[in-house]
Amino acid sequence: MNTGNTAMLRNVFRKAVAACSPTALLPPLIETSDRRVRIAGHEFGSGPIYIFGSGKAAVSMAHAALGILGNRVAGGTIVSPETAPSLPAALRHFTGDHPVPTENSEKCGKEMMDALTALAPSDIFVYLLSGGSSALMEVPVSPLTISDVAATTEILLKTGLPIEDVNTIRIHLSRIKGGGLLKQTRAKGIVLVMSDVLNNPLSVIGSGPFWPVKRNHRACTDILQRHGLWKSLPAAVRSFFTHVKEENRLTSQTIPHEIVADNKTFAHAVRKALENRGMPVRVASAHLNGEAADAGCRIANLALNEVKSPETGKKLALIFSGETTVTVRGTGKGGRCQELALAALTELKGNPAITLLAAGSDGRDGPTDAAGAIVNQQVWESARKNGYSPEKFLARNDSYRFFRNAGGLFQTGPTGINLLDIIIVLIHPSIRDNG
Repeated sequence: MNTGNTAMLRNVFRKAVAACSPTALLPPLIETSDRRVRIAGHEFGSGPIYIFGSGKAAVSMAHAALGILGNRVAGGTIVSPETAPSLPAALRHFTGDHPVPTENSEKCGKEMMDALTALAPSDIFVYLLSGGSSALMEVPVSPLTISDVAATTEILLKTGLPIEDVNTIRIHLSRIKGGGLLKQTRAKGIVLVMSDVLNNPLSVIGSGPFWPVKRNHRACTDILQRHGLWKSLPAAVRSFFTHVKEENRLTSQTIPHEIVADNKTFAHAVRKALENRGMPVRVASAHLNGEAADAGCRIANLALNEVKSPETGKKLALIFSGETTVTVRGTGKGGRCQELALAALTELKGNPAITLLAAGSDGRDGPTDAAGAIVNQQVWESARKNGYSPEKFLARNDSYRFFRNAGGLFQTGPTGINLLDIIIVLIHPSIRDNG
């Protein structure tokens, strides 16, 4: 296709983000009247409500909740990546760091703990949880420091571990995660969750601040040794796992959780937006995982096979959603979506029938200012003309610089949602894509 393919992908992504925004999704879950507030089927009476939240979608979720609850909101605390969001004075805001926690994250964690502790048993709160929360706020267990946790996090993230394993380790190093926040309050409430983890395990999303997890140091050491990471950890962390006894007393208190949206919600919105543009659609996978480069090659070859199939000449959109990982071996800059797209490019080699978008639903792919990348014939030809080897950039995990130079970076800014990644492949053998 010509510029229409690339323009369609950008438009479809925007439409899907809007359909999955908290403004669209929260109103059906929150009912208000003079006598009561009902949230996801749970009744909380007619008194004031406190709003708390953390994660990449915390600010947009807070705005949506405020729009529904209005003057019932008595106060609250929000932790997010934004530096100066436009929230009302009733809600205090603190900026944490991501993906590696810092002293700012520790300050955020302490503020959140103090705010929840200050609630009376008769108070009511709603907690708005989304991905990114694990790094944005943190309070290490004694005797560890935030530097110990940060160094451990960097090691975990660079080695391509599944997020379940990463967050298992992080939970054990934290006073906040794995039900840590639940211990801070006797107030009644509910947690509304935008899930950034496949299959929505509540102990893993944001590292489960209100979901009690039994500590098991042996399980952590097994994970670390199995992946060859044990000796690279800070000495203080190794000593903690080896010599400090687990705290296994779980609180008897529970709090309801409600999944507001997940990657399937976003994939459905993408599908609907494509179908509204007249595209036949196939959701090829809603459980994409594994190494990003391997996934990119698989997706590219599936698309090439579609072009060669007996149905050649008919347009088709393929959708993949989930979250891959990157085992960092080079010194470059990039993210999992850009890495996936670059690997796909090495297989597609500028095939004019295929245009691919790989993007993070939150608008940020890794430590870059891009959501992901678009791959098409124009990007391939630009790379060849300027001597940019996709294979060499891929070998050093330098996908961001490749797409910045050759074209193809997909930049949206923060979207206000966080529902894993989306890969859309547009196939139309009869039309050339020039951009």
